[in-house]
Amino acid sequence: MLWRHKRMHKILIVDDEMIFRKYLQKMYPWESYGFELCGEASDGIEALERIEQIVPDIALIDINMPVIDGLQLSQTIKERYPGIAIVLITGHSEFEYAKRAVKIGVEDYILKPFDKNELLTVLIRIKERFDRLKAEKSSEKDYNQFMKERLLNLIISNETTGNDETTKQSLENFGIRVNSLTFCVAVIEIDNMYQKWTTANEIILWKYAVCNIAAEILESEENPILFYGPEGRIIVLFEFKRRHEDKQSGFDCFTRLCTQVKNYLKFSVTVGIGNPIYGISAIRDSYMESLEALQSKVIAGVGRVIRYAEIELEYKNIGFYSSAIHEKLGINLRLRDWEEIKKGLEEVFQFIRDKQLSVDYTNAVIMGLISICLSYLSEHGYEIEDVLGSDFSPGKQLRNKESLDEAFSNVEELYLKVMGFSNKNKFTKSRKLIDSAREYIEINYNDNNLRVEQIAQKLFVTSSYLRKVFKKDLNLTVGDYITDIRMQKAKELLGKGNIRVAAISEMVGFCDATHFSKSFKKRFGLPPSEYENSLK
Repeated sequence: MLWRHKRMHKILIVDDEMIFRKYLQKMYPWESYGFELCGEASDGIEALERIEQIVPDIALIDINMPVIDGLQLSQTIKERYPGIAIVLITGHSEFEYAKRAVKIGVEDYILKPFDKNELLTVLIRIKERFDRLKAEKSSEKDYNQFMKERLLNLIISNETTGNDETTKQSLENFGIRVNSLTFCVAVIEIDNMYQKWTTANEIILWKYAVCNIAAEILESEENPILFYGPEGRIIVLFEFKRRHEDKQSGFDCFTRLCTQVKNYLKFSVTVGIGNPIYGISAIRDSYMESLEALQSKVIAGVGRVIRYAEIELEYKNIGFYSSAIHEKLGINLRLRDWEEIKKGLEEVFQFIRDKQLSVDYTNAVIMGLISICLSYLSEHGYEIEDVLGSDFSPGKQLRNKESLDEAFSNVEELYLKVMGFSNKNKFTKSRKLIDSAREYIEINYNDNNLRVEQIAQKLFVTSSYLRKVFKKDLNLTVGDYITDIRMQKAKELLGKGNIRVAAISEMVGFCDATHFSKSFKKRFGLPPSEYENSLK
């Protein structure tokens, strides 16, 4: 693992007095506070040249300078580099100077002579704002990735709430452009994944490695979309340029993927590819075909690419049980619905009996059933050995079984054990939804138009369901939770001082400062101004 040093915030000093520049340089142990003095300038023209070269985070600027004064320089900097924070240092205390500085967008205004702590307090406040914005951007990026993956998984499971047009708009909101509406799905599966690794971290690490190789190989293809799907698989969604384009011959990129994974990671992956389809709602059909293609690897062999079009011709007389059964088993495991799980398992067992499958094929089918359980544990962050014991091995579930009935009974016991553990350690769908909603509110609380309908739409659920889940799990309405977050943020801002109540009101998502003050008093027992004074 590579360790990175925490990023220093760069400061440029602009003052025509060399003595004052030297004084500032020696004023603090700058690096101890997370700052780096990256340069200095004696006038406005030199300052602009230096800024173009180094682009500092903060500029300390004296107002009285020749050629271009500090206010003019600040205005130019804000026009060209709006992300640079400016602190003006001056001997002028006139109101007009301060008024102009605020209008330009200067972060703060310090009068000479000033206390060492005064300037340091201002700089640390700016640094904290930069750090907070960076953290928010990172959190928002992670959240957007999670929501994009959630939408794509809803599409392959055909659980989106709108029609093709609304789903297309949702995809485009995440930067996924949809043009021809002709798609094809490929599914990448690590062979014998749960026999190789038993910890969730190991599985995540190797899936990530495969995904990186796939992303690199597929870079030359037309707009492939990679995301993690159910049961530890990696899904690739292609859109063709033209509706009737024959892309099947162009999937040799997956053969390269199989080869590179084998060479570099020393294990094999198999890729199942469905037929091309037209329309977003038909993506699931291609996805289900790709799963059926994967099922055939017990006959066709692992570590290769298998197209559904091929197995339709080669293995049509053998027959494969529906991949939808796996999907239902996964869903019912999450719901902890034993009756439905038992029905699904019996359907698979009956398929094995009716088709009189070979030992190898039977073992592969049973291994698939075991993988659903292990995938469920892994997805929820449970260590397999914590649930099933340190001596558990998927292979042991198949070895030394004297009859099919004994093997089937063993699989049922495994599902009961996993379901029992899940009941004791609930990680419900509603809890995941609440966590997603809370994260969205944390990012968007300053939007005065934030409503439960908007949050529900972003999470692809109905507003009534979101209200119900919040009330049941948190004993709070969504509106109360939004208000609570806004009040906590307002309290933090008031604690920093030097920010007007009206400005704070706007920063935390209130349109009306009076309404904000009433809400704050109701929450904390004091109006904002009195609360701020109590901290001094």
